[in-house]
Amino acid sequence: MALVGVDDDAGAVVLAALRAIGDRLDEIEPAAVADEPDAVHRLRTTVRRLRSVLAVYGSLLDASEVDEVRRRYRKLGRRLGAVRDIEVRLLVAEAALQDAAASSTFDTGALVRVTAGIVAETTASHQLAHREFTEHQERPAAARRRAALGDLLAHAPTARPADTATRAVLDALLAREVRRAVMRASGVDATSAAVRLHAVRRAARRLRYAAEALAEGAGDTFSARALRLAAAGERIQDVLGGHRDQSLFAEYLQGSASVAAPSEQDRAVLERLAAAARRRAAERISDLDPAVHELRRAERDWLPL
Repeated sequence: MALVGVDDDAGAVVLAALRAIGDRLDEIEPAAVADEPDAVHRLRTTVRRLRSVLAVYGSLLDASEVDEVRRRYRKLGRRLGAVRDIEVRLLVAEAALQDAAASSTFDTGALVRVTAGIVAETTASHQLAHREFTEHQERPAAARRRAALGDLLAHAPTARPADTATRAVLDALLAREVRRAVMRASGVDATSAAVRLHAVRRAARRLRYAAEALAEGAGDTFSARALRLAAAGERIQDVLGGHRDQSLFAEYLQGSASVAAPSEQDRAVLERLAAAARRRAAERISDLDPAVHELRRAERDWLPL
């Protein structure tokens, strides 16, 4: 009987995590197609988890199959992103407009008109983006995407309890991801370009999902240490995500004020709302330094098993 190597055992652990993600994809996808509340967000998050786990631990699996799955689910992630970004804009807009109405410092008529315009435009954009997503789901490419994931999962053995040697392999791969996230975050602050902030956010998100994938169900020291990494990544992700949401909303409002050419009163409301969104973005980014320090502490705690 052929011997099973440490890398094979580590790969089986990763495949077990991927199977759980695959089950969640199968569960959520119909709800996202039906546009049930929060379903697109949950599906997008699960797709990101899948791609993050493959990015970090894919070297333990068949390279060609990993590349195929990553490529196909990258396309799905982009389509979901087009829908979810509009959903987020509406959520941010609703909160901002409620604050504006409560302040009693806006021209009431102009605020009502602006609110109606934002809701109508965003709703129409969401309907279009979701329709494009659902149409894609009906094409053969969607079935081929799930089949590619099924092929990857079908060829793997059942995971056994991870011993010290197996965990050392996984530890090393996750340690590489920690270093990558810390390197991306080094020297980044509120003055950094948006593209650099986005790169930090993506690295933190990938670290979070990769750490959570291994921590789930472990219930031991390994799990606790992995969850500290995940929490540090999530904090950076939240800070930069909140900053991005408010910044994009400010850009949208500024564009509406200049392109739509509303009345002077409406334009003044849009510009005030945009300024408020920029202030909220600045407040969010002020939490970045403590979040990066937390990531560095988590990195120091991530010692070899």
